[in-house]
Amino acid sequence: MISVYQENDGWLEQTSGYEKGTWIHAENPDEEEINHLHEVLGVPLTFLRAALDPREVARTDSRKNIHLIIVRVPYEFGAGDRVPYRTVPMAMIVAPDHFITLCHRRIDFVRDLNYSYDERELGTRRAARLVLAILGVVGDWFLRYLEEIDRRLEDVEERLMDSIENKEMMELLSYEKSLVYIKTGLQWNNQMLEHLQGKASFGWDAEDQELFEDVQIEYRQGYHMAETMLEVLEGTTDAFASLISNNLNVVMKFLAAITIVMTVPTLIASIYGMNVTIPGEDAPYMFVMLMLGSALLALLVAGWFYRHGWLSFRLKRYD
Repeated sequence: MISVYQENDGWLEQTSGYEKGTWIHAENPDEEEINHLHEVLGVPLTFLRAALDPREVARTDSRKNIHLIIVRVPYEFGAGDRVPYRTVPMAMIVAPDHFITLCHRRIDFVRDLNYSYDERELGTRRAARLVLAILGVVGDWFLRYLEEIDRRLEDVEERLMDSIENKEMMELLSYEKSLVYIKTGLQWNNQMLEHLQGKASFGWDAEDQELFEDVQIEYRQGYHMAETMLEVLEGTTDAFASLISNNLNVVMKFLAAITIVMTVPTLIASIYGMNVTIPGEDAPYMFVMLMLGSALLALLVAGWFYRHGWLSFRLKRYD
């Protein structure tokens, strides 16, 4: 799908046609749309297809007066995916008369641009400023995703305190993989920014340089945040693996103690169930006495286990 935007009184609004100075955004374009953009705008096919490769790294490239910028964008693939949060490549192409963005996933940053940079000039005719604004929005997305992962990790850790299954550990593993992808994407974007800052062809002015520094700070903050979270998660994963094993041992200890306690009345019932002459078999209240004696012995064994801590069991917390 191809959308066209143009600046109108400081706001980016959707329009039609490929007039000079418009911003053209393509989401998951097919081969026909790629060829259409190539023929109408004269952009090299290699530039247009760069963002469709999910393994494309963040980089910059130029051919004559057309400049390509690839940035890794965080994307949520859903809780059912083996890695719920990853990064996808997005291409920004600065042509003499147009600004083009392409991504093989649906991303919507027009609203963020309008509300985050309402005090800055974001005209579609000033592609260099628009590039920095989009990079700033992407950096803000990285921080939001890291905060969301942190909240989800806290929820998983709470459930792990009483877990004896592997479900929570698999969730931790999926978020650990997500942090690796996000950290790598931020690292690539940082390297790309260093190359981009040195390109004189964009004509950065003093205000652009200030915006550039803000973007770099966000990316560095996100990178160090992801690195710290990853280091902490690697340590807690090992600790919680031992905790799951310990929780299982507690359950097995409790069940073993219950089995031994129940063996006492079972043993008495087995002895008095034999088809031989047994003392007291003719007593009128022998059955009641046997039941009371079995219960008493079972309670004595259970009490002895409890005093030695073998019959304790930590109930699941719901607070």
